[in-house]
Amino acid sequence: MAEFRDKALEKEFYNAEIAKNLNYIKFTILIAGLVYFLFIIPEYFLIKDATLFISIFINRCIIFVLLMFLYIKVSRDKTYFSLIYWFTAYEIIISLSFIYVSNQFPSPDLLIQSFGVMLMVLTIFLINNRWLYSVFTSLFVSTGYFIFSTICFNDVPFAKFSAAIVYILIVIVLSSISSYSINYYKRIQYQNTIELLKMVENDALTGIYNKAKFNQEYARLAEWAEQQNTCLAVVMFDIDDFKEVNDHYGHLAGDMVLTELTKIICKNIFQSDLFARWGGEEFVLIFPDVRLKQAIERVERLRNLIAEYTFGEIGKVTCSFGVAVFEKGDDLEKVLQRSDERLYLAKNSGKNIVK
Repeated sequence: MAEFRDKALEKEFYNAEIAKNLNYIKFTILIAGLVYFLFIIPEYFLIKDATLFISIFINRCIIFVLLMFLYIKVSRDKTYFSLIYWFTAYEIIISLSFIYVSNQFPSPDLLIQSFGVMLMVLTIFLINNRWLYSVFTSLFVSTGYFIFSTICFNDVPFAKFSAAIVYILIVIVLSSISSYSINYYKRIQYQNTIELLKMVENDALTGIYNKAKFNQEYARLAEWAEQQNTCLAVVMFDIDDFKEVNDHYGHLAGDMVLTELTKIICKNIFQSDLFARWGGEEFVLIFPDVRLKQAIERVERLRNLIAEYTFGEIGKVTCSFGVAVFEKGDDLEKVLQRSDERLYLAKNSGKNIVK
């Protein structure tokens, strides 16, 4: 139905779509509320029955208040997926309100009122909503209109009534096709954008961040650490004697070691940690808000997990680690240099060591 089969991806897409168009959506809600309410001015001169005018005035006030509530909700929400249900409910309420009000005028014309329904259908398909919900809402509103018209209109020629039905159905069908295509290609574009970002930010072999993305994320974390007056533990490590693995078993086996090693690390670090491939067989880790002693303990656990793992026909593989801590005023180069010096010391001290 012009949606991702993956529900998590669909939710992510919808949130991104609303966030991108948030100002436009808020402006549209505000203008819709004002315009809908201001129609009371011509109605004041057209409707002579005071009781009927008051009921229409109350109707427009209620819709205006509801739209202002939606405006506030959209402005304050951080996640937008629930707006699907809000938009659908509002579309139905406002459409039924419009049908009720428009049929209170003296001697209403069926085809003119049908034109108003067509405009509502077009508006429904312009709103950021699920395609299936838009189709349902437009059919619901159109059916409600014709039921209402059958009750309220007297002596309407069958040909005129049939023409109104055909016109509205044509608008629904064409709008549905157009909306489906737009929704479909929006999702293709979103998926392509995600894939492109992954190619730019992630290492092609292991799937973790590359060096460029690491530099970007490190700058963000370093700024956060400065503001919070806390620390960052920076860990550099590489695979011991990795050249021998490539020379003896081939580069495909070497790639297998890199990917399996990455999986081990990813399964045993926190979501807030930063993990990237620095280049070749060398990797870098950042533990936010972790002091040196705690960082060494965590790295020792990772070292043991790697050393105990069997990498297929290659067997056992070990890694050496260098740990340094971000200090206030440090830049990336200084911290990495200290971490690299510790790694060099671990290599010279017999490998498979945390320094």
